[in-house]
Amino acid sequence: MKQMILGGKERVQKALPVIGCFFFLYSIIVGIFGTQYAIAVSIFTSVFQSQRLKEHSFFYYVRLLFDSFLLCILAYISSFSLPLCILLNFTVPFLLVFLHSSQFNPKGYFSYAMMFIFLQFRPAAPDTIATELIVIAVAVAALTIYLQLYTRLSLRPADPWAEIRLGLDELSELMEQIASGSFSGDIADRLRKLEQKFHTLSYSQHRLFTAKQSSAKLYDMFSILFQRASYLVSDTSWKPDANPAHTAAMHQLASYVKKVREEISPTDNEELIAEAREILSRMSAENTRLRIFFRSFLHMMILILKEVTETESPAFRSHQTSMVEAVTCLWRRCSPESFEMRFAMRLSVVMTISYAVSYLTDITHSYWFPMNAFLMLMPAYEESDRRARTRPVGTAIGCVLVYLILPFLTSTASQFVFALASLSIMYCLTPGTWNQPIFSTCYALTLTCMSIPQNTAISVRLISVLAAMVLVFAVNHCIFSTSAETLFRFNVRLLFRLHNSYWDIIWGTVKGWADLSAAREILTYFHMVYGEASAYLNQQPPSPLTEMDRKALVTMWQVFSELEQIKFLLQLGDAEQNDQMQILHLATECRKHFTKRSTALLPGNYALQIENPDLAYVIRRYLTNAGAVSEAFARFV
Repeated sequence: MKQMILGGKERVQKALPVIGCFFFLYSIIVGIFGTQYAIAVSIFTSVFQSQRLKEHSFFYYVRLLFDSFLLCILAYISSFSLPLCILLNFTVPFLLVFLHSSQFNPKGYFSYAMMFIFLQFRPAAPDTIATELIVIAVAVAALTIYLQLYTRLSLRPADPWAEIRLGLDELSELMEQIASGSFSGDIADRLRKLEQKFHTLSYSQHRLFTAKQSSAKLYDMFSILFQRASYLVSDTSWKPDANPAHTAAMHQLASYVKKVREEISPTDNEELIAEAREILSRMSAENTRLRIFFRSFLHMMILILKEVTETESPAFRSHQTSMVEAVTCLWRRCSPESFEMRFAMRLSVVMTISYAVSYLTDITHSYWFPMNAFLMLMPAYEESDRRARTRPVGTAIGCVLVYLILPFLTSTASQFVFALASLSIMYCLTPGTWNQPIFSTCYALTLTCMSIPQNTAISVRLISVLAAMVLVFAVNHCIFSTSAETLFRFNVRLLFRLHNSYWDIIWGTVKGWADLSAAREILTYFHMVYGEASAYLNQQPPSPLTEMDRKALVTMWQVFSELEQIKFLLQLGDAEQNDQMQILHLATECRKHFTKRSTALLPGNYALQIENPDLAYVIRRYLTNAGAVSEAFARFV
């Protein structure tokens, strides 16, 4: 009982800022313009929910105002005729998913789509469209004030260096264990998790058609640093040949990482850079694997130390417009197997059908049909099916409560108090559960019953939610059905396609026109997909097949690490003309092997023809691991 009370208290505390936002907006919008514009309050409260944990610049609010005006005008145009209704309800949700969501930020579309869909509930007339635009402008201004106050009072400024220092602390500790020679598989897992964390931090700051923040660049670079340490642990072929000099060098490197954590400066890192070069110069050349590791690790550390003090490091330059990354990302999303394409199509079909029916049906509040369909349809197939089952249950209970309670609320004031109290409770509950729709139904029906008979309102609400349930179930199962298992298979196939794309980057590196920004985009995206596929396998019950898939996934991670090492060695300029030609040929053959319906075999002797010993070593490791994942490629592709 005590635990339930504490849980309820925590829910209320989390919901209080959202409830405060709702009442703040409600008092302004309804107080100035009347209850007919109350829908704007729900829309911009949803925007607050999605944005309250983020910091925003002035330009974010300008974009929000522009986007809100555009969506309002499109919602207005959709009411002109049935063809326009169908066209816009298909294209607008589709584009909103493509532009604002991703596989790793699946609900980025939600607030914008909610705005477009909810503004069609009561379409503006020619003589009221100007007023509706003014309402939206006032709502954006009020939200700006509330978000800024909330941010200043509740949020600490984001500090990328806090995460970086924690990461360097853990890296130094793990490298001491590596130097001691007593490390286990747990260290490899911890390093991979550390790498994955920084890839996630970087990816969270990716925005289409927007320049990356400097912190995203740092996260990218540190994730590569952690990857190189992680790969050393996963490839233990160096251990038998390691001598005391190698062990001492590893201890020195661990101490150096801790020193960097303490002394890294935004103004001058020359002493740290000089020390890194000194460690490199003293590194024994006997152990090929350790030599490659020290070179790649310390070169990346030097780049990081330069990047911190230079406004733009030529060796690690990013596109200020992010145009290449945006085009690459959009092209990837156009695949029939991409999350964005599949969910965008499902959402567009659901909204087109539901709003076409609502347009043709001369029933009051018929817009409850598309509203319920929109709230049931979620990016995750399993969550969507669950909502399609729980929302009708909660709605039915809410209808019963309204039927029993409303006759006792004889005054308008008491009805408003009941409606707003129900909405406040709704914000305290978890979306998608059976109990949240109880209170959203109480809120909606109480206000609706002020203008139409109670029995009519309840009947329309129940019919709408049942029709939405049928539609969502049908679309989920018949159009681009994407269960967690299906998405896992798509993710594995995507990993192989990204593997081929990285060979394209290596090809470009040899030719001298590689785009390092695109390379980092592919690298980050690979590890995000890898993390999601790995999380799926971790949720599955133990079985021989699951264990086989897990091993194949880890080997795929090793393959990609080797590709990154090949690119690094080529960037150093050590490869002679003959080696470069061999790598171009290798790139062609490997991409051919990992292409659907190809019967081409992996090359087996190219490493022997590479003169550079470090490149030869990495390519041999690559071919061994690539051969090990060929069976997985055949099964999934």
